[in-house]
Amino acid sequence: MRPRTKGLVAAGSGVAVGLAGLALSALPAGADEDPVLPEIGAEQLVASVLEARPPAFDGVAEVRNELGLPAVPGMEALDFQTVRVFHDGEENARVQVEREASELTLVKTASEAWAYDSQEHTAKHLTWDDADAAAAREHAEREHAEGELADPSRAAAEIIERLRPTSDIFVDGTATVADRAAYELVLTPKPSEKTLLREITVAVDEETRVPLRLDVFANGRTEPVLSLGFVDFELGAQDAELFEFTPPEGAEVETMEAGDAASLSGRHGDRDAAGSGERGTAGLEEPATVGDGWDTVVIGDVPADAPLDGPGESADEYGQDVSGLLAQLGRPVSGEFGTGTHLQTAVGGAVVTSDGRIAAGAVPLQVLLDALDAQ
Repeated sequence: MRPRTKGLVAAGSGVAVGLAGLALSALPAGADEDPVLPEIGAEQLVASVLEARPPAFDGVAEVRNELGLPAVPGMEALDFQTVRVFHDGEENARVQVEREASELTLVKTASEAWAYDSQEHTAKHLTWDDADAAAAREHAEREHAEGELADPSRAAAEIIERLRPTSDIFVDGTATVADRAAYELVLTPKPSEKTLLREITVAVDEETRVPLRLDVFANGRTEPVLSLGFVDFELGAQDAELFEFTPPEGAEVETMEAGDAASLSGRHGDRDAAGSGERGTAGLEEPATVGDGWDTVVIGDVPADAPLDGPGESADEYGQDVSGLLAQLGRPVSGEFGTGTHLQTAVGGAVVTSDGRIAAGAVPLQVLLDALDAQ
C-alpha cells in the first residue's frame, strides 16, 4: 500500500470497526437438537460471563458479513472469513485473522503485544511494565481492533458489558455451538435508545461461560447483519511457543513503550462533558464518544495525509478522486458542524465532514448530525 493512501485506509477501517463494534454475530448453530440445561436467570448469566476467566483453549471462528459497507478504500477491517484463537488460560493469547490473500497475527502476553500484517510486511511491538499496563493494553486494543473484534469470546463479552445498562436482557433457550451446549442470551435496546439494531444474541458456553457465538439483527432484517462465532472449540493446554513472536526477516518493525503509548492516547478518557477528546503527540484528536449504549456515536479525526480535498496531487498520483468517490456513494449533509457526506450501511452509518472528521454509529443520520453539532 502506498504511504499516501494509508491515511484514508486507516480512517475507513475505523468507520468499519466502529460500526462492527455493535454489530457482530455468528453462524447458525446447525441442525442439532437444543440441549437441556439447568435454568438460569439473565442477570446471573451476564454476571458469570463478565466474571469468568478464559480457560486454556484453541478455536476456529468464521464470519459472515452482511453489513452492506460501501466498497471504498479502507473498508477492509472486516475483510476476513476465518480466525484462529489460542489462549493459555492466563495472560497469553494469540489471534490469527486469515484474509483472502494475507494474514494478521496478534500476540499478547503479560508484558508485550505484537501485531504483524503479512500484506504490509509490517509489525508493531508494544511493551509495558506493571505501572503502565492498563494504558498500554488499552492502546494496543485500539491499535489492533481487527484482531480484538475477530475473537468471538472477547468481542461478545465486551459488547455485553458495554450494552448491559441500556438493554433489556433475557435468556431465550439453549443451542449447540461448535459441539458445545450453550445458553442463548438476548439483549434488546431499551425504548429510549435511538438505534438501527433490533437485538443481539450471544451463545454462552454452559461449562466455561465463554461466549461462543454472537448474532446481531438490524431493524427490518430477519437474518443477522454480521455473524461471528466458533465452529470449533477445544479446551486444553496450549504450546507456549504459540505466544512467542519473532517478526519475519525483512519486516518493518515499529516499537513503542508504554509511556509513549499513554502519551499518544492522550490519556484516553480525560474528556469534557461534550465528549471532546484530547490531542496526542501525533496531532490527531483522540476518538471521542457522544452518548452511550446502543446509540453511541464515535467521532475522530481523519488522518492528515488522507486525500479528501478533491482532485490534486494525490488523486493524480493514484488515479482516484476520493472526495468524488465519497460523493457518489453517499449524500451531502450539513449542520452547525459544517458540511459533509453521509454513508449508509445496513446497521448504521458515518458522516465524513469537510473539515476532516468522521462520526460513526449504529444510529439514524439525525443522531450522527446531533453528535457532530454537540462537539
